[in-house]
Amino acid sequence: MRRRYNSNMRSRSDAVMRASAITCLLVLIVSCGRYLEKSLGSPRVDGESIVFRVKAPSARTVQLAGDWSRNNWARGDAEEGEVLVGLMDRADGGDIWELTVRLDPGRYRYRFLVNETEWLLDPENPRIVDDGKGGKANLLIVP
Repeated sequence: MRRRYNSNMRSRSDAVMRASAITCLLVLIVSCGRYLEKSLGSPRVDGESIVFRVKAPSARTVQLAGDWSRNNWARGDAEEGEVLVGLMDRADGGDIWELTVRLDPGRYRYRFLVNETEWLLDPENPRIVDDGKGGKANLLIVP
């Protein structure tokens, strides 16, 4: 009788362990789903053309701000009275904002300006450097 009791307890324990392992695996898969989304591939360098993309679903405006002369951190050329320099467009009218710019070979710092008030680093680009003003910026290297 004792042997029967131990074998029943062991099989129940094994079943509970298997069920727990399956449950943990399912929770892990579901919770990691957002990391499995397709990459935006930003920035994408194609010769002198660079495509910047960022996901900002609740944004009214998104600007690309960088340290190249035509952009000047989204200020442009103040003498010419430019406004909303680096303004990005919604790709396919969705949550993704996109802008293509032409840059000569070199190293450039950039980030995004959301709704003209909030700075946002490019989550697709792991290269992060000092922006020269006490903050952070992404680094783009154009070969």
